[in-house]
Amino acid sequence: MKLTVVMQTSRVDHVLEEAWRSLNVEYDDPYMNLAVEEAIARKVGEGKVPNTVRFWRNLNAVVIGYFQSVELEVNLEACENFGTTISRRFTGGGAVYQDHGNLNYAISIRKGHPLIPEDLTETFKILSSGTVEGLRMLGLKAEFKPLNDIQINGRKVSGAAGSIRWGTVFHHGSILVSSNLNILSKVLDAPNGRLEDKHVRSARRTVTTVRDELRRGISIDEVKEKIRKGIEEAYGIRLIEGILMKEEELLAEELLQGKYSTRDWNLGR
Repeated sequence: MKLTVVMQTSRVDHVLEEAWRSLNVEYDDPYMNLAVEEAIARKVGEGKVPNTVRFWRNLNAVVIGYFQSVELEVNLEACENFGTTISRRFTGGGAVYQDHGNLNYAISIRKGHPLIPEDLTETFKILSSGTVEGLRMLGLKAEFKPLNDIQINGRKVSGAAGSIRWGTVFHHGSILVSSNLNILSKVLDAPNGRLEDKHVRSARRTVTTVRDELRRGISIDEVKEKIRKGIEEAYGIRLIEGILMKEEELLAEELLQGKYSTRDWNLGR
């Protein structure tokens, strides 16, 4: 799946041009979407599949970080009212709301790749650079804000999280393209007060969408294509459309049944 390595001038000068796999794989089940994330990361680390960029969406879900408490981050009553699924990912970071107006991207890179520096903050910046570039290609003034946010005009449009394990550097983020910010503000408004600054009005001031910033309708596919190009340019790579391998599918099913669909994993912390 790899091309002959040649030097190429790029935004990250030390990166070699190479072929990475691009996946457009998503499921209606948010638990399966997260199980696939881990399956890909593990297989990349094992060297069974190439470095991979995956694009996908959830239908209507809150995804919380590995270290978070559901009760401290999520309004359970609002989730029930809106039919919002609560799921937990294997990376850290904060809770996010995801619907079909939200585009997720996930990057799995085998550890030791020259793209990845030793500094964590710099790693977040580099791995977010493709998304920043893609949003700029849309005409937006996107910029990276440490530790792991992307902002437009001072408002957050994307957040990211990551992990270095299983021999893989893993980075994923959510881009608010045309998400329902009203539902977002309600399901992430925890009643115990921890998130008391995230009511509807406050959330609308600090969070934005690509659609609102462009002031026009925009499709997920249009944003995805620009992010693809942004990643290729920023990383100095070529993305080649691929498929999920059978061993990834089998591992994802195993992770789904034993971990991601279980109450203990999602609600037990």
